[in-house]
Amino acid sequence: MGKELMVLKIVTYGNKDNEAILLLHPMFTSAAFFEFALDQLKEYYLIVPTYSGHYKDSTYISMAEEENAIDDFLKGNEIHRLKAIIGFSLGGNIAFHYFCKNQEKVEQVIIDSAPIFKFPGVVKNFFFHKYKKCLLNIKAHPENTVQELDKYFHGMGEAQQYVAPIVTIESLRNLMESCYNLETPKLSVESQKKITFVYGKKDIARLCLPRIRKYKKRRFVESDSLGHCGYFRENAEEYVKNLIK
Repeated sequence: MGKELMVLKIVTYGNKDNEAILLLHPMFTSAAFFEFALDQLKEYYLIVPTYSGHYKDSTYISMAEEENAIDDFLKGNEIHRLKAIIGFSLGGNIAFHYFCKNQEKVEQVIIDSAPIFKFPGVVKNFFFHKYKKCLLNIKAHPENTVQELDKYFHGMGEAQQYVAPIVTIESLRNLMESCYNLETPKLSVESQKKITFVYGKKDIARLCLPRIRKYKKRRFVESDSLGHCGYFRENAEEYVKNLIK
């Protein structure tokens, strides 16, 4: 069992003396997203947040707020270096944003299925109303939660079914900023070498690839015939073995 830190909504697993890995979950999921893969990661000290807005009576504000909470945790626990950050979908955006500000203290960042887009307001508003409709539908018809989420989030319904119903409309509005308003700053060759991007051939998020091709020294992994976060969900053991350096 992990040790849960209620104030920060961070769960940790493993021996604190081991190398530390920060795991960042997709939107509408929680730290529980990683429970099935804990055995594959048992040699590391795992730091696994659940974002604000993804548990009851909380509101998601911004990536900056989440990153400040992560920094507070790391400083409070005297963790000065991360073996890796691994982020999925929204978590991939947060991982990339955090890495770009903390390149020296992160050995590797794996960015999986991240929607690294920077859309104008009209497009962000389109996605807000699209996903708002989904949330309202599952609140009105909870018996169809998994199927409804699958339609909007490309097969993620099983993973999202317990968290999506508690996400507020205010949180959703702010989440759209984190999903669709991400900068791609200039990075040194050495920092680029620390980055692994992972996308499935059937993942719509891969439409952002033109924005990240400028990072010519990054590693790119394309998983055949898999969708959103599919490689990790389908074969966590191989994923960990092949991607964590």
